[in-house]
Amino acid sequence: MFRTIICTLAAIILIATPIFADNLSAAKKFTEAGQYLQAEAVFKAQIDKNAQDADSWYWWGVCQLKQGRTADQLFLKAIGLDPTKYNALASKTYRQEGEAFLAKGRTDTAITMFDGAVSLDKTLKPAIGQYLFNLGQYDLAIRYAPEFGSKAADNLYTKAETFGGEASLPFYRQVKKYSAKYNEAIKAKLLAIAKTKSEEKDITFWRTAAAEFGKIPVDYKIYEPGVYTFSLKAGEKTDHWIMFPARGVVINYSVSSPDYQYKLVYDDGEVIQDGKDVVYPNKITDKFKILAITDQPEIKMTVVQGQLSAVAQQ
Repeated sequence: MFRTIICTLAAIILIATPIFADNLSAAKKFTEAGQYLQAEAVFKAQIDKNAQDADSWYWWGVCQLKQGRTADQLFLKAIGLDPTKYNALASKTYRQEGEAFLAKGRTDTAITMFDGAVSLDKTLKPAIGQYLFNLGQYDLAIRYAPEFGSKAADNLYTKAETFGGEASLPFYRQVKKYSAKYNEAIKAKLLAIAKTKSEEKDITFWRTAAAEFGKIPVDYKIYEPGVYTFSLKAGEKTDHWIMFPARGVVINYSVSSPDYQYKLVYDDGEVIQDGKDVVYPNKITDKFKILAITDQPEIKMTVVQGQLSAVAQQ
């Protein structure tokens, strides 16, 4: 008895399946259920019976999109039969599937879908761009609406400002990627940070970062003959290298303060603890910074051309 029932049910399924499959609504259900092979078999049967069936062409295209494939040829068949209805419907479907694939992390497939949408309806570009921009997908947003580049730069610049310091650099670099309008402001901020640093490696790091956003000023100053005064806090260096004019003549200099609590740090790493009787290094090109050991409100440097300099007045 049990076997008889099973055989009867199997016979019913075999008889009913062709009838069920040869039906557009059934093909849609197969598509919705992810049974794409079954759905495509029905769509093909429908088209074989009636090549003027725009609905079958369109829904066959939908079935293709859900599998991550393009459906241009199928949609174009439907559009050719009923342009008013199916051009808008096909472009909308492309866009919807693009959003669905993006949500699944299938970015390349999503791009294919969005490209399909705008190929059928270019007026969708701003809307797709806005959708992607709202998701923080700035690169993709600009692909469809370049005007979002400026807005992306605004958002990233604001975000960078909330971090500050080295954590802000990745955001500043992204800002530059989307727009040059903040380059000067960013460069100025990074150079300002460089001026707060005392370690040469830190100064170099921030100046190098600033140089990514535009031409930066030289980090040295040429001192002509004369008398100069520096005021430095304990542990602070001059924010530039001290250099002298190269004119093929002798340039002599002396440095002094009331207590001599400072050092001369040369660019080759040599450090001189200054004092009344100190002998400065004999270098072809002098390039050094003054480092205060204690607060030094008045360090004087005298530069003289062509003769030994007199010690500056204390």
